[in-house]
Amino acid sequence: MSRTKTSGLTKEIKIKRCYGCGAILQSDHKGQSGYILKSKLDSNEDQLCERCFKLRHYSEDDGVPHFNEDYATILKKAQEDQALIVLVTDAFSFEASLIPGIKQYLGKKLLLVVNKRDVLPKSYDDEKLLKLVKERLDEEDIHPEEVLLLSTLNNYKFDKFNETLNRLREGKDVYFIGVSQVGKSSIINAFLKNYQNKTDKFITTSIYPGTTIDVIQIPVDNDSYFYDTPGIFNSRSIINNVERNILKYIIPKTEIKPITYQSNAEQSYIIGSIARIDFISGDKTNLKFFISERCEITRTKLKNAEKTFDSRCITQSAQPASKLIKDTKDLYLTTLIAPKQGKTMLLINGLCCVFFEANGQKFDVYAPKNVEVKFLEGKF
Repeated sequence: MSRTKTSGLTKEIKIKRCYGCGAILQSDHKGQSGYILKSKLDSNEDQLCERCFKLRHYSEDDGVPHFNEDYATILKKAQEDQALIVLVTDAFSFEASLIPGIKQYLGKKLLLVVNKRDVLPKSYDDEKLLKLVKERLDEEDIHPEEVLLLSTLNNYKFDKFNETLNRLREGKDVYFIGVSQVGKSSIINAFLKNYQNKTDKFITTSIYPGTTIDVIQIPVDNDSYFYDTPGIFNSRSIINNVERNILKYIIPKTEIKPITYQSNAEQSYIIGSIARIDFISGDKTNLKFFISERCEITRTKLKNAEKTFDSRCITQSAQPASKLIKDTKDLYLTTLIAPKQGKTMLLINGLCCVFFEANGQKFDVYAPKNVEVKFLEGKF
């Protein structure tokens, strides 16, 4: 069943989206995308759809929030119509922006946008950042026509984005896609600030044909549209494994100021009360944390780590603090052995990156279930 909302002005579109997967919330059709109890739908609070709620709290994963056949159908149609696909990623959480299974559906007419450039240090050279992004994309066998750095917060490179978008689309439709919280909607909104609908068509929100996904369709001219798809749920990112109200601590809003610790073995680094990095053994090194300025890091001796962490959970005194995490037992342990040499990054997906010179060190990393924890090697 298709339902369509129309509007000549974007501000008239009144919709509520699941903050996990981005589906438009509805209480009429149980089992379909965005279903939620009516009592919750009528609430003014941010809500998860039933599927995302079950995934987060009970690990019941029916696959809907992830990249699935619905998204594949949309992207196949985009390729058939020679439309431009815009894949939006996050400069801070780039790894969390990479969508498993999407590569084969992106096609050749692809523009990749690295949003939120403003949260990375200004001292970082743009060309070096682009080089690192392209190298990582090569590893994933993703080959866009162009890669752009962008910030909608301060309109950084937005004119270039508009020029590139119009040049690459060649008068065809444009499909915007990306995981949740990458700022995809903010890019659309920035475009709409200067948008004039000179057609006799309306902005609509409706289920895309052959799918259960609600898509916003914006007429650009008489022959083409922008399609804004819901953010894809990435269970590997911590952003989709904690409560909505603590994302303000995790997602950086201002320029990151790296924090460096001269670290020896048998030391522990506790992040709020949602994660913990234990330096178990190996040569001393400098650990350089890239993390939101609102995340509190507590350094303690390894022998005191569990007691300190559990105390933080009880008091909720250090942010970010999740009510889903009562003590260390609610976290999952990943043991990592660093390479013998070279610059290395320890990643807790969506939360932080920790850079150091590797020399075979051993780390125990505690993070919420499903959150990806790994090393990345390279020239950072």
